[in-house]
Amino acid sequence: MEISTLKEFVKKAPNRPGVYVFKSAGPATAGWGGDLYIGKASSIKRRLSSYTKTIDHRIRQMIERAHRVEYKETDSDIEALILESQLIKQKRPQFNVMLRDDKQYFFVGFSKDEFPRIFLTHQPHNLSRSLASGEIGPFTDGATLKATLKFLRSIFPYCTCKQKHHNFCLNYHIGKCIGICCLREQQIPNLKLRAESLKQYRENIKALREILSGRKASLVKEFKRKMESSGQQHHFQAAIELRNKIEKLERIFHNAQIIKESEIMKEHRSGLQSLLKLKQPIIRIEGYDISNIQGEHATGSMVAFFQDQPDKNYYRKFNIHSVQGSNDTAMLREVLKRRLRHPEWPFPDLIVIDGGKSQVNAALKTLSEMAISIPVIGISKDERHKGHQIIACLPAGRLPTRFKVILLSKLSTADRNLLLAIDAEAHRFAISHYRHLHRKAL
Repeated sequence: MEISTLKEFVKKAPNRPGVYVFKSAGPATAGWGGDLYIGKASSIKRRLSSYTKTIDHRIRQMIERAHRVEYKETDSDIEALILESQLIKQKRPQFNVMLRDDKQYFFVGFSKDEFPRIFLTHQPHNLSRSLASGEIGPFTDGATLKATLKFLRSIFPYCTCKQKHHNFCLNYHIGKCIGICCLREQQIPNLKLRAESLKQYRENIKALREILSGRKASLVKEFKRKMESSGQQHHFQAAIELRNKIEKLERIFHNAQIIKESEIMKEHRSGLQSLLKLKQPIIRIEGYDISNIQGEHATGSMVAFFQDQPDKNYYRKFNIHSVQGSNDTAMLREVLKRRLRHPEWPFPDLIVIDGGKSQVNAALKTLSEMAISIPVIGISKDERHKGHQIIACLPAGRLPTRFKVILLSKLSTADRNLLLAIDAEAHRFAISHYRHLHRKAL
């Protein structure tokens, strides 16, 4: 194929995501035969255009051997990634090996744990069959693959913890982990809950396998069948959950391409700013929590998030000195006063407190006494100690403030996950310091 011929083809190519194939002059087999190279692109036109300007001799050799180019449009980068993986695995084109520049493809592996872990590997053939099985791949784009797994995990939570622990992990609090899967046996509430969680977890892993193997359509069809059956049996909550999964999955695959992380963060912060009716954008957030047992070894924690990411340079631990007994609100006031006496630490645009109205009131009173104005919200928990609602103190006309209770389920996924992550991190940091003091005392 001449470069001029390729340029003419590029003019008619779509500016959409999809898979393209450079084909030889040989006979076609199953519609895709004679394949020299299979690739994916967020824009087929833009990607093919890059081939007309290349000086790489290997790519030039591939173009010279090509007789024509074919393409298949997809609705998103994710679908293009999965389709490319399936075609490369099926066809094994010669130039897909030659043009890797010594880079290895990615494979998604699944461990053989009771609650299987998901991991990425470059060398699936070196995996021990006793530890892992059923890897899926190859995938050429590691960044898009990781982003895909991140999006899918919000629908089908799975565990990434490397060891068992005593409390629910951070990912559980933001809806990315079942929770039971990484708890020590003695911390599991009851056997029935464990059995239900195990069943749900395995269904999630099965769904991820189906999607990454290119069988999303059959998975959605199965979900719709189960949804109709649940509705007929008056299991309305199960039907609603299945419908939500279908809608989220379709939205990921059909409505958008992979968005840059910076754009996601910007959108998250503006949504939270609008919710709380704040004039200034939320760039920096501080989270606070108190940890003690009947007043013993009482500690407080402060964590900082900058542009939605932990800023551990400004994490702080506080030993409570002035409060006797187990008065959490008084302890919170002490921690805040001591923190606010450090103007060299950058003040946040929002303070997040672990607690309800009494804790928010205590924080607002402390800020008022020190003539400092910072918005405050509290996060209260449900019976499973999982974030349930936020207590926000908003402007109210002539009145100085008013409290508004907002269910976390009403927030966008981005806003909800950000607030839960901050709250869980503050709790983790406070608990770790409390345990250190308790061990030291013993």
